[in-house]
Amino acid sequence: MTPLPVAGGEAAPAPEVEIRRVLVVAPHPDDETLTAGALVAALASRCQVTLVTCTRGERGEMIGSDLAHLLEDPAELAGYRVGELERALTALGVVDHLFLDTLDGGPRLVDSGMRWEEGAPLIRAAPSPDAGPDAFSVAAPERAVAALAGVIDRVQPDLVLLDEPGGGYGHPDHRRTHEVTMAAAATATHRPALVAWVVRPESAVRAAQQWLRSRSDLPSAGVDGAALSLPEPEGLLPSIVVPDSQVDVEIDVTQQLPRLFDALRAHRSQVQVPQLVTHGEREPAAGWYALSNGLLQPIHSSAWLRLAPGWGDPDQLRSAVGRLLGSPQRVEGGRWFRPTMIVFSLVLGAMVAAVGTTFHRVQPPWGLLAAFAALAAGGVLARTFVDRVGQVGFGVAAVVMVFVMTYVRPGGDVLVTGEPIGLAWLIGSIPAALLLPALLPRRWFAES
Repeated sequence: MTPLPVAGGEAAPAPEVEIRRVLVVAPHPDDETLTAGALVAALASRCQVTLVTCTRGERGEMIGSDLAHLLEDPAELAGYRVGELERALTALGVVDHLFLDTLDGGPRLVDSGMRWEEGAPLIRAAPSPDAGPDAFSVAAPERAVAALAGVIDRVQPDLVLLDEPGGGYGHPDHRRTHEVTMAAAATATHRPALVAWVVRPESAVRAAQQWLRSRSDLPSAGVDGAALSLPEPEGLLPSIVVPDSQVDVEIDVTQQLPRLFDALRAHRSQVQVPQLVTHGEREPAAGWYALSNGLLQPIHSSAWLRLAPGWGDPDQLRSAVGRLLGSPQRVEGGRWFRPTMIVFSLVLGAMVAAVGTTFHRVQPPWGLLAAFAALAAGGVLARTFVDRVGQVGFGVAAVVMVFVMTYVRPGGDVLVTGEPIGLAWLIGSIPAALLLPALLPRRWFAES
């Protein structure tokens, strides 16, 4: 830890930072998910997260022959990708989002496009030769810097997250995003306490690639039947991959992988064959996906950050992130945790419905209201176990039990009568058990 000078020539530790607001800057729709989606979801569940997207991805390659026609109309393609982004942000729990070019009312900043650079020492993209003057990487950066500085002054983030200087894999818009964000942080009136780059350690990336090669259940073809491929062992790596010594913080994001998976699926035009693999012991990767190039990539269960030089102290970053997100974050439930919780949700639904059916007529209408409240509370509780699966399992079991006790009743059972209160219980149990718990925001649930 780098000490701070104090009077008398002694040194004091850097002051602690409390992360209450985070600013994430991404070049295109999907980069918020592909670069650090699980980390963004973890942050969004515990503090305010603002995402600024620099372009609308008008020149992104499209996956799926049914979407190929969008390549002929950049405006329509942009609109489609904006819709994907909205669905991905819902999955990640991010509610504050802005496009960079809407902040000052100026002309639109568009995707610059790219081409792959042959013979580079890293996996690297180069600017497209036909990028116009409105392309984000071509347009003068001063406007974007001023606009983003205004966002920083409004949001007053404690932490800013962005790509490392190489832009992840060299895309010109990614590199420009890094330049603009660093300049904006330096010129804004509000100075963020911490600025960090999203990186990945080489050892973890190599291990995840080997893990992919060891799998026998990988898909062999993509959406349109084109063959998928695997990274070459000891092959070139993109700039997001850094030596292990350059990583300042590792964050376990296992709990957020279901959210990440939903966000990956939301970006249908950019991501294909996403898959999570459940396992008990921690493994080098948690699943896989592929982009338009057909190269299978691992889904990591950790996220890694490197502190930007001059923007805080690594110990400050580690301590602040640890206090916000907790340590460890991963639930060591073992391979039987999820199926056990699903079964428990089913049993819980049946039991709550049976008790409610038995007592819904006690001191009308209070017994009925209490039974409805118990159903709704049980559904919320089941959702905390295994997210939507638990909540739906609880609801279905509860509704089935109500109908069984109503219509399968030997000897003239009168628990549920044809009176209004009985009909209210019979009909109202469906929304109470199934709908109300499902309407609560996903970010309220740790397992979402």
